[in-house]
Amino acid sequence: MPRQKKPKRKILFVCTGNTCRSPMAQFLMKDRLRKLRKLSKYNVTSAGLDVTGDAMTSEANQVLVEKKVKLEPFKPTQLTPELVDNADLIVCMTNRHRMAIVTLMENTADKVFCASQFTGEEIMDPFGMGKMAYEDTASQLLRLIDAILEKELNFAKNS
Repeated sequence: MPRQKKPKRKILFVCTGNTCRSPMAQFLMKDRLRKLRKLSKYNVTSAGLDVTGDAMTSEANQVLVEKKVKLEPFKPTQLTPELVDNADLIVCMTNRHRMAIVTLMENTADKVFCASQFTGEEIMDPFGMGKMAYEDTASQLLRLIDAILEKELNFAKNS
């Protein structure tokens, strides 16, 4: 009997507008997974609680390009109950984002986390604060991604 393929683990990053932090996290996570040869085991996406923009900010894009991160076409996505239901792990940039999801949707507390639960720090919004703020955000996001991967990879070994 052929071995069934294990479904991809779905990771969703959430911020406010899905134009800075969460898309940066999405692309940085995919880059790390690609380098670890684990990307095929994960589906990494992002969404925002209040999407009003129509693209990732130019500063976010520029920082990712400078880090040689492979980019794909991107359009900000409004968070929906379906996205929340389909995700295995939801990582919010701030506790306010986490509480918004947990308060609005039942039975999500066990899969919705704040960045600070992994790293001890929330990821503040760099919007309108210049390129250096985006570089700082990318550094924070890389620490977050390392912490998530440590937990995820350990989880994968034990499951």
